Amino acid sequence: MGKLKRIAAIDIGTTKVTCVIAEVDQTGKTEVKGYGVSPPDGFRMGVVISLDKATESFARAIEQAEKMANCRIGAGPVYTSITGDHIKHMPGLGAVPVSRPNKGIMPRDIEDVIRQAQTIRLPNDEQILHVIPTQFIVDGQRGVRNPLGLFGVRLEVEALLIIGAVTAIENIYRVMERLDIKHRVLVLQSLATSYGVCDEEDKELGVAIVDIGGVLEVSIYREGEIRFTKMLPVGAANITKDVAIGLRTTYQQAESIKREFGVAMAGMIERDEPLTIEDASGRGPKQVSRRLLASIIEPRVEELLNLADAEIRKSQLADGLSAGVILTGGGALLPGIDMLAEQICGMPVKIGRPERVGGPREVVTNPAFATSVGLIRCAVEGKSSQLHRLPVPGLGQRLWEDLKSWFS
Repeated sequence: MGKLKRIAAIDIGTTKVTCVIAEVDQTGKTEVKGYGVSPPDGFRMGVVISLDKATESFARAIEQAEKMANCRIGAGPVYTSITGDHIKHMPGLGAVPVSRPNKGIMPRDIEDVIRQAQTIRLPNDEQILHVIPTQFIVDGQRGVRNPLGLFGVRLEVEALLIIGAVTAIENIYRVMERLDIKHRVLVLQSLATSYGVCDEEDKELGVAIVDIGGVLEVSIYREGEIRFTKMLPVGAANITKDVAIGLRTTYQQAESIKREFGVAMAGMIERDEPLTIEDASGRGPKQVSRRLLASIIEPRVEELLNLADAEIRKSQLADGLSAGVILTGGGALLPGIDMLAEQICGMPVKIGRPERVGGPREVVTNPAFATSVGLIRCAVEGKSSQLHRLPVPGLGQRLWEDLKSWFS
């Protein structure tokens, strides 16, 4: 039996920090061996606000995962998600002459044109996180996915640039440095989620992924690549807050009763039943109606889905979504939310579960772990290497490369 490769993934969510450890054999079969979950202390909306507390959150999740997997993450790669309202995207364009037209387009030509696409003027507090080519153009011929080896004299690229705040990115690296994690890879959370719940055919046909976690993330894929991403500062946590206020109970009790008895549509409850919960004032247990619980949840779920639908419409990509909408994240566990989403979005809707890996059922069938499992799949399939972000060399470095190329 060949040596197993070990991969770790850390998802910085709004309501939790999750660590997943997986092993991959030589055939690519992936098995989740351990996972850990900790509160997101030190983070707000995915951004580090306290270095000490954020480090403790990471350490707790990693410790739980290592204990369950009976191994250490060691010196292997650790893939970490990044999100926040600081993330934005913009188009990038590049065009270069092919260095040796008689030999066809070489890897260096592709690197050059991608570097050209990312040479834009950014404020000092922003940096490019990913450069995602959406299409290459060879001598005016559009729609080329992989130009390697094609003959041509001019190579162009249209790309989507994912941009983030320098401080947000560097502070995540700082947390990982404190834990002696040396091999670090940051992946946009919405991209990682897509690897967990979506296949290539869906992305080719056109699909919108709506991640209903602590916040709402909407991303749209067409012709195989991401075309749009947006984070909204509302999500499943707001449903829990509404339940806590409406039933006059604690947030923890509201979260528990929402998960166990909540539904997305009050009309789904055929027979009402009393539920026993703790009163927020500490006066002891009290009984509330399950139908009342559903009547509190439904308006907020409807609002969240309407917000997601509005972003899909504003992107001007809604007409090309033949694969419809995939709902994922912890909020997607509410029974009936897919039916309500179909009514609001007017297109097919399904629940996205990270079912394409082996391991504990509470992980591999749970939409709440979609991003963590997506990070593992991103590593296994080598997707991170396709999220081009190449250093732009200075004149001296480029001159040296040119000389080496000439002599070779």
